[in-house]
Amino acid sequence: MSRPVDPSDLDRLGGDLRQEMATTGSQLRQEIAATGSQLRQEIRNTAEQVRADLRQEIRDTAEQVRTDLRQEMGTMGTQLRQEIRDGDAETRRHMDFLHAQLLERMDATAAETRRHFGVVAEDLQSDIKAVAEGLGALDEKVERFRGEVGQEFA
Repeated sequence: MSRPVDPSDLDRLGGDLRQEMATTGSQLRQEIAATGSQLRQEIRNTAEQVRADLRQEIRDTAEQVRTDLRQEMGTMGTQLRQEIRDGDAETRRHMDFLHAQLLERMDATAAETRRHFGVVAEDLQSDIKAVAEGLGALDEKVERFRGEVGQEFA
């Protein structure tokens, strides 16, 4: 048979339980604080290691990128030089062609100009001849007038 539960036993049992819970809670807090401190230190150490690894990887990658870029720029420089040479040769051919065309036009224009000036010169010669004949006739009139005036004064 079981004995009846005594209220003082329950109070003592509740007090023991509270005491044990307080002790266990205090121990848990200390363990959590210690574990938190350890975790923080591990996180710091891991973060430092990750930073160091990243820095090294960035340096290695940067060096590889520099090497690749130098190589690619060298290749592109060679190709660009060849394209410039090809373009230069093509430009020279085009300039020679334009020069020949320009000379042809200049020769044609010069011949046309000579013909034009020949016609103008002939016109001028006939005009000058007409002016000279007019001057000769005028000179004769002036001489006659002088003779007349001289006779009147004499």
